[in-house]
Amino acid sequence: MKRLAIPPAVFLIGVLLAGACGRKNLPVAPELVRPRAPATLAASSTPEGVRLTWLRPVQYSGGQAMHDLDRFFVERAPGEREAPTFVRVATVVLEDRFRFRKERRLDWLDHDVKPGERYLYRVIAVTRDGSRSKPAGPIAIRFEEKTAP
Repeated sequence: MKRLAIPPAVFLIGVLLAGACGRKNLPVAPELVRPRAPATLAASSTPEGVRLTWLRPVQYSGGQAMHDLDRFFVERAPGEREAPTFVRVATVVLEDRFRFRKERRLDWLDHDVKPGERYLYRVIAVTRDGSRSKPAGPIAIRFEEKTAP
């Protein structure tokens, strides 16, 4: 039986290539790649309804820069309950111009409110793969219909 001799340099290259296949980075725990919660959630009454404003997160909860933020879920609950039940009232999708320019301040207007009613709002950031942040809020507001100046 004849044995083939593999030159040491060829063997070394084969070992190095086999070790380089597959995993490129160390795995990261899922809780470290969740987006951070939106910041400075605020609500105000306008003639058209309740306007929410917030700052978009730019990092994951683990501190790395985030490049795949996709949308925000806006949730609302009646403000008079002790244990509120939040319902999604809007999905604010980041258009390409906001995704790539990374506009920090975002807003949304809730037209479906009644004067004198109190509401609670919260906002959740969502990445393209569906990973969700902790909610920003809740923030409470009593809608007072104002007239335009």
